[in-house]
Amino acid sequence: MDPSAIMVAANTAARRLTGWTPWEFTWGPIRKGNCTMAAGARWTLFPNGTATFDGTVSSVDDDAAWVIWHVDLLDAGWAVLGSLATEHPVGGDWRKFVRTMPSGAEPYRFRAWASFEPDLWDDIAHLKMYSSC
Repeated sequence: MDPSAIMVAANTAARRLTGWTPWEFTWGPIRKGNCTMAAGARWTLFPNGTATFDGTVSSVDDDAAWVIWHVDLLDAGWAVLGSLATEHPVGGDWRKFVRTMPSGAEPYRFRAWASFEPDLWDDIAHLKMYSSC
């Protein structure tokens, strides 16, 4: 993949949720080529080292795919602590998440599950998601 095709997007908002105090990182709309990830896409991280993603993607083209190449965990100074690891590696790549979009006429829910080293929990302050379509 041509590196110039990968979009880097740092989260636009982060907040601790109530209860078990997970982190929720959200993004505004992300557009790449003929594809869009709608505003409100979010990664939710939990203290036990698990994470979930929930977003909606669309394309004007049939047979497109939104690819999250990797998601970096960052500290308060924006230094990389590590990356999220998928529960379902794509092509052997444990950092890659993919949502296919067979029809350009439909939006698609993009859900993913991941993990990270729980010892990083106290240092996490930001996420940076690298994606393309």
